[in-house]
Amino acid sequence: MSMIVQPKPSMVSRSGWGATAVDLSKTNNLKNPAYIIVHHAGDANDAIVKAYPDEKAAMRRYQQIHIGQGWGDIGYHYCIGINGTILEGRTDTKEGIHAPGYNYRSIAVMLHGNYDIRSFTSTQQNKLIDILAWLCYKNNISPSNILGHKDVTATTCPGSGIYSKLSSIRGLVMDRVYPQPQQ
Repeated sequence: MSMIVQPKPSMVSRSGWGATAVDLSKTNNLKNPAYIIVHHAGDANDAIVKAYPDEKAAMRRYQQIHIGQGWGDIGYHYCIGINGTILEGRTDTKEGIHAPGYNYRSIAVMLHGNYDIRSFTSTQQNKLIDILAWLCYKNNISPSNILGHKDVTATTCPGSGIYSKLSSIRGLVMDRVYPQPQQ
């Protein structure tokens, strides 16, 4: 089976959301990623998206928290806001900080909010499928290697609202990247 070209979805650039400039020159390059790992912010009581309902402001806050933890930048490569906006995170040429043991071989996609308590909307799901299909195509990653954070670490991430749909999302990405011929 050959892959079908997947377009890069529309997204807000780092400058578009007001990212703090960072120096990742000492961060390892990400080479030949084999996995895409889906996360949620998972903040207690959904606090950040409640305090920062503007998706760009929420991105700035997540970046501040991660820099404050010594991560050098936001730990995720791409994020999806509560309204479904895709936002560029850490450059996908550098290792993320999101899943110990997998950072060097995976791309991270995080959804703003806590999906153990928040509803995962169809708009967010569609945007997640768009970015996952593009990342699979761009990096020659099998859709079967789209994982939830809990698949590689003892955590509840990406939250039950997302994780319960991850198998069907994987299938939808597979159908998009490797469509079956019509008979």
